[in-house]
Amino acid sequence: MEDAPIQAPYSRHVFFCVGQHCDPDGRAGALYQRLLPMLGEFGQYDNPDRIKRGVTACLGVCYGGPLMVVYPEGIWYHNLDEYKLARIVEEHLKGGQPVEEYIFHRLGDHSPNGTGW
Repeated sequence: MEDAPIQAPYSRHVFFCVGQHCDPDGRAGALYQRLLPMLGEFGQYDNPDRIKRGVTACLGVCYGGPLMVVYPEGIWYHNLDEYKLARIVEEHLKGGQPVEEYIFHRLGDHSPNGTGW
């Protein structure tokens, strides 16, 4: 494909919802800004295991925020604060073990509360 962009390798992509219904106080934007320094080497562009990060105006949940979703696992976290984010970074993003008590949904899960497989 002519003039196609090149994507550097990465291992995960994290999105924060900054929508006014989910996050009326703007806390998700502040957490998004804190994420890059927390990631350390995992936030570096030339790291093939890097963790990309982004914000979106809507994740379609509209309450329980700040919300964050981690792909490719499709794990959704809720009611985040800086302490919870630090745990998620260390245990899930760097360590590979999701923080179960903050999860409210998993991709492909159709159970009523969204936390079962």
